[in-house]
Amino acid sequence: MNTKWEGVSETALITLYMRAKDLDSERPILFDFKAKEIAEKIEINDKKLKKAWASYLGCVIRARVMDNEAKKFIQSYPDATIISVGAGLDTRFYRVDNGKIHWYNIDFLPVIQTREKILGKHARVKNIAMSALDPFWPDKINHKNRKVLIISEGMLMYFSKEEVKEFLKILTDKFDSFTAQFDLLSKNALIFAGKHDVVDQKKAPFKFGCKDGSEITKINPLIKQIGYTNFTDEMEKHVKGWKKMMMPFIRCVNNRLGIYTYKRKTKE
Repeated sequence: MNTKWEGVSETALITLYMRAKDLDSERPILFDFKAKEIAEKIEINDKKLKKAWASYLGCVIRARVMDNEAKKFIQSYPDATIISVGAGLDTRFYRVDNGKIHWYNIDFLPVIQTREKILGKHARVKNIAMSALDPFWPDKINHKNRKVLIISEGMLMYFSKEEVKEFLKILTDKFDSFTAQFDLLSKNALIFAGKHDVVDQKKAPFKFGCKDGSEITKINPLIKQIGYTNFTDEMEKHVKGWKKMMMPFIRCVNNRLGIYTYKRKTKE
């Protein structure tokens, strides 16, 4: 299958390739069999991906950390509604599913069409072909009497600050309460964006970065930050030799995970 995506949507192929590549490695980290299944059906012809060890490790470690945080939430709320915004070709549902959760993927129509063509239907997974900045996508979510987890991986860095503000307002306007796990680009990475090993900054430029995740709460004070992790903490456990020496620099530019909560105040 030949995908003809452009801009940010095309970056979904990068993370898919890296997760599939991980399964073929000597010491897999994710064991993402679904990613391998999808990658074998899609033509991904980019020689840079094969040599990009930093992006490979970054994508896989990010997925592992975010998987673990999602699993913690699911353990506390086994029948939760989980929303992957800007889902791309993410396969997290298959890695964390407990047999009870209800999952929603939000992305542009071409991406959703590809997902459904390759993965087919699932009773507890619904795909919604809408932009994350469309204020009406939350109306498609059935979360009555369930806790809500909103996951954004590899998306917010492509938004301007105003678009981030718009996205967060959609969340606090439309949901009574939620927990959110946001993959955040480092502000330092914006400086070195032109040197990224796989993301073409002309097609998909980075726009939004964070220092410690508090930027989210400053943009929308209704949201409370409850967690923050630099993905390098986990990455350091999986590197050896000269790559170990690169970790201090990578820590400065690596993505980080911000965890947040929101609950609408009731009128007395």
